[in-house]
This record gives sequence, C-alpha cells and structure tokens, in this order.
Amino acid sequence: MHRQPELPLEIADCQQPHTRLQDDSPTLDKRFDDFHASHPWILEALEELTAEWIEGGGERIGVKALFEKLRWSSPRIASSEPFRLNNNFTSRYARLLCARHPEWASVFQLRSLRTSNGCRYLTLDGNDQVK
Repeated sequence: MHRQPELPLEIADCQQPHTRLQDDSPTLDKRFDDFHASHPWILEALEELTAEWIEGGGERIGVKALFEKLRWSSPRIASSEPFRLNNNFTSRYARLLCARHPEWASVFQLRSLRTSNGCRYLTLDGNDQVK
C-alpha cells in the first residue's frame, strides 16, 4: 500500500489583530454612500428587477444575482459611464430594497453586517436616501 509522505507544515503564530492597510481609507459605508449618491439609478434598476422576479413567480433571490443581470443587460454599464458594480455593496442594496419595500423582506436573506450598524440602512430620509 502506498503511503503519502507527510510534509512539515509550519504555521506562524499570528497574534496580531486584522488591521486595514491605510487607516485613512474610507470605510465601506462611506464608499457605498458616495457610490449610491452618484448612481441613484442602480437602486431603481434593482427595484425593477426585483419586481419582475416577484411578478414572474420568483420567491427568493440574491442581490448578487441582480447585480449580474445589471452587468449583462444595462445600457448604462455597456455604454460610456465609467464605473463598476462593487459586490461589497450588495448587502447595503439589499437593506435599501427591504427598507423601501418592506413586503420584499422575505425575498432577500439579510445577515448581520461586520463593518457597520446595519440599522442605518433600514432608515431612509424623505428622498429615499440613506440617512
């Protein structure tokens, strides 16, 4: 019978907490707020896609799936508007969709956020913008 050789495996003892490379870099929340303010049509497009999904008999869907649909079908993305949809923002968009449409709460599975207070995304101002 063939024995697989054992390889020495040394794992460094990492006791240092995880830190950001640059302490002055904007937080994910700040980057999302800036992106959302510059591209408000994305939330509207996600609303349309979600409504189409539900009207077509769909029950649950992930915002990442909606992002992929936008990436492939949106004329704004395919044209000259220079930006990219950041997958890190999907959790924030899911919360905005649920805040604007409480009846969609069962459509998206929300998990706790590690980087911010998620309650702020369930509160909107009079213009449906993040407070």
